[in-house]
Amino acid sequence: MNSSSGKKKILCIDDTPDVRRLVRRLLGEAYDFYEATDGLKGIEQAAALHPDLILVDLHMPHLTGYEVATRIKTLLPHTPIIALTADITAHVRERALASGCDGYISKPIDPDEFETQITEFLGGKQEVLEDDSYRQAYQQTLVARLEEKVRELTDALKRNEELIQQNQKLLERSERRARLLEAGATVGRSITSILDLDVLLNATVDVICNEFGFYYAGVFLIDETREWAVLRAGRGEAGAAMLAQGHKLKVDGHSMIGTATAQRKALIALDVGDEPVHFKNPLLPNTRSEMALPLVAANQAIGALTVQSRQPAAFNEEDIKALQTMADQLAIAIHNARLYHENQNLLQEAERRARLLEAAAQVGRDITSILKLDELLHKTVEIICAAYNFYYAGIFLVDETGEWAVLRAGYGEAGTAMVARQHKLKIGGHSMVGAAMSTCKARIALDVGEEPVHFKNPLLPYTRSEMALPLMLQEHAIGALTVQSVQPAAFSEEDVTSLQAMADHLAVAINNAQLLQDLEAVHSELVRTKTYEAIATATGEAIHWVGNKAAPIPGSVERITEDMSRYLYMAATALKAAPDDVQAQTFAQMLLVAVEELAEQGLNVEIIEAELEGQTFQRLQRLLSIESIFEDLAIIRGSARAILNIKEDLIGPARKRELLPLSLTELLRETVASMGLPKEVVGFDFAPDVPEVLGDHAQFNNVFSNLIKNAMEAMEDMPTQRLTLRVHRSEEQPHFVVAHVTDSGCGIPPDQIDKIWMAFYTTKAGRGGTGLGLPACAQIVGQAGGKITIQSEMGVGTTFSVHLPAVEG
Repeated sequence: MNSSSGKKKILCIDDTPDVRRLVRRLLGEAYDFYEATDGLKGIEQAAALHPDLILVDLHMPHLTGYEVATRIKTLLPHTPIIALTADITAHVRERALASGCDGYISKPIDPDEFETQITEFLGGKQEVLEDDSYRQAYQQTLVARLEEKVRELTDALKRNEELIQQNQKLLERSERRARLLEAGATVGRSITSILDLDVLLNATVDVICNEFGFYYAGVFLIDETREWAVLRAGRGEAGAAMLAQGHKLKVDGHSMIGTATAQRKALIALDVGDEPVHFKNPLLPNTRSEMALPLVAANQAIGALTVQSRQPAAFNEEDIKALQTMADQLAIAIHNARLYHENQNLLQEAERRARLLEAAAQVGRDITSILKLDELLHKTVEIICAAYNFYYAGIFLVDETGEWAVLRAGYGEAGTAMVARQHKLKIGGHSMVGAAMSTCKARIALDVGEEPVHFKNPLLPYTRSEMALPLMLQEHAIGALTVQSVQPAAFSEEDVTSLQAMADHLAVAINNAQLLQDLEAVHSELVRTKTYEAIATATGEAIHWVGNKAAPIPGSVERITEDMSRYLYMAATALKAAPDDVQAQTFAQMLLVAVEELAEQGLNVEIIEAELEGQTFQRLQRLLSIESIFEDLAIIRGSARAILNIKEDLIGPARKRELLPLSLTELLRETVASMGLPKEVVGFDFAPDVPEVLGDHAQFNNVFSNLIKNAMEAMEDMPTQRLTLRVHRSEEQPHFVVAHVTDSGCGIPPDQIDKIWMAFYTTKAGRGGTGLGLPACAQIVGQAGGKITIQSEMGVGTTFSVHLPAVEG
């Protein structure tokens, strides 16, 4: 039945205010929400409201949720009833369905899914009890409970009759004891399912005071020394204040708790003012009577329960029996909670160690494949922080003096800043890293504020615990690894085993990277040395080649000088015969001065005059021409350019390289664009997802510029010109990338293919080739760990293939 607002009505029966508030917040907007604080009120509201759906807590005082569900189902057989409980015991769902519930939702409530679950149950969803034995068991339990109630009532009536006959006082004491027993049973039911110790203790004092109507209740537990009973839970503001003060009482001391724990006997103080062992507590000034009940588990006192009243003589010996039963249940619950907590801690520790070992193995696998030292160190701190969820990680290496540990890599902005500052720590000094390296043992600081050898770093203000692990190689520390956490006591001695295994992997990887770095440095130096030796060996050929290129220059210069002198002389002679106003012009004056300067330069003007005088115009045309001057200038320019180009071909491969990951596809597009090649001539065929290669951008640009230039020159006389650039992953070697430069040129004769890699050998004859370009290309590619291959067919074209190792990952 819907309400006048048009919304469906939801009734929530739960004795916990926080749960009711949460359900109201989640459902109050979409539904008309009603609530009841116990089972009886819930039954009354259900009968009056006829709600569309009822949520019921299974564990409530007086009437359990099971009994409430059974009663409401008889009143409203078609209304869905949903069990809402934090009970985690076995088969609780089946017991709820057996009692008449149509569904089951566990606590804590998931706000993201709760409204959807309610909608489904309102829409007709109904969970089915597949095993009918639970319904039979519930009915038997219900009958037994009813029988128990009837039996208790019958006994109570009999006792009441006897007590009435005896005296009213005995009747009151019997009624009180019945209430105590019922309250004790309620307390027992409330606490036996709680496995979290702190939750259990706090719930216990609240339930005891609520059920028994006591002024105060507190739970003490004996500490590890078994000398002190420490307050672990207390009712109200007084309890909170004593907990904050670390309130504790001496076992077997002058207090009710001390005596009860030592003698394992319940004590009653009918008037605390007269009781010698009562602890006068200023935070509980209204206490007039007190009972201390020992908590005994496994035949050993584990603590004590204190209950206090504002009334004098509020307890008697009979109360001890009723309340001691409850105290015994509490002791068992505490013992179980402790065992559960210990088991959970052991399980979590085992899981944590397994995760640490797995992370150590993962870190080892990830870092052993990195052979560049700087890359290895920076990647390692990132991998460690990601795998272990650490706040910070840093790697220190011993410097050349052997006195300092220098930070070579650090995680995040703090690490970058410290590396930039060249942060270092004294080996054997007052730091975790220095101590670990000097002793060759791991160091752990559970709270860095109390650790005397911890380096207080302002760049890492949130560090609460730290572990420093030496990086050992053949019984010598080559450095140290620091890992830091924002949690106090984040590391244990057992963690050293798993984390040191990871540090040992790292030490080996660092050593390998250092050896490789040293080897590469030696190799680079050897390459440069061999290159210079090759240059020296080729000096004779180079001098011969340079001589051939330089030979035409002096003759061309001499011819240009003679022709320029003749032209200047003729111009000056013509000006002398010109009118005075023409001779006065600036240009004319410049020509006349130039002729005078010829004489000053040592040229014999008289010889030039004798040579030119009397010549006919046709004769002078054959003697002098601007075209011949430009031809001589072209000869000089070509010879000079060829001589300059040989420098780069000789020296380029020996230059120090800056090796960085680069994309061959991008490099080829840039190279073609810089050379200004016609778009209709060049074609690209680049495979997708081609990995990068490691190399020097400038040197690789020279390689492909040389190959493309050669290809274009090979196609100059061909009717069809087509240059194709293709890049793909090598099929024969998957870890290599291949770039092909294919032309439709004249091809290379088979007998010359092996010779093109020789210095100063060229197939370009008179077209200006030096014979050094291809040898330089082969040397650059070889230095990068690759190779160049060639395929050529006369009249069809040539393909140069550059094979380079890929940068994986």
